[in-house]
Amino acid sequence: MSLEEELKEGAERAHNSGEKRIGLTMAIVAVLLAVATLMGHRAHTEEGLMQGKIVDEWNFYQAKHSRAHEYGAIAEVAALLPNGKDLALKDYKKSLDEECGTPPEHGCSSPARDSALLRPFLAPAPSATGSNEKDINKDTSAKQGVPTEADAAKEHGKEATAAKEQHENKPSSRKPGAVNIQETAKEMEHEREMVERRANYYDGAELFLEISIVLCSIALLAEAKLFWQLSFISSILGVCVALFGFLGLH
Repeated sequence: MSLEEELKEGAERAHNSGEKRIGLTMAIVAVLLAVATLMGHRAHTEEGLMQGKIVDEWNFYQAKHSRAHEYGAIAEVAALLPNGKDLALKDYKKSLDEECGTPPEHGCSSPARDSALLRPFLAPAPSATGSNEKDINKDTSAKQGVPTEADAAKEHGKEATAAKEQHENKPSSRKPGAVNIQETAKEMEHEREMVERRANYYDGAELFLEISIVLCSIALLAEAKLFWQLSFISSILGVCVALFGFLGLH
């Protein structure tokens, strides 16, 4: 075999070896592209499902908030009726439950709290003498099931222990109000935004990996390894973007 033939065969072997390396690179990048595409599709699906739940949560909030206003308006109408105090307070309690939940959140109030018609019923009535005030407090405590000052001092330790046991051993029976539902909806919106950002990173990684495959194809057609070498840069960028979306966003 002449020297010229040996050089020709060596060139062909090197050419075929280069094509194999480019083909292997394309296969690896294709797998990475499939993974990024799958993660992006799942993130977009999760985003759509969360958006539906958020809409339902805001609709629930709107219904509870509207009912709180309606019960407040009914309480104002009842306050205008003769002997309508009990009915007005009952409807006001319903308005408070719809807005703040049961038991109500600390610092929360009904939309009808500042009503001029309900203010006389909500404000505590002053007593003429100290003895009358004590009797009224005792009567009120007996009606509402609230212990008096003497009983409170005696039963304080028992109540604290019982409350702790109920909190640890029994499930919470609290009914959420409009303010609680609003807070939940806002938290879900924040989570949806995080999922949306993660999906955008996966889409960016998919773009970089597709560019890598295109560069490898050009390297095979043009027989130029420069494009194959450039594909490594876009592949590394795509992997980094996908990892940042998966690990960096929480």
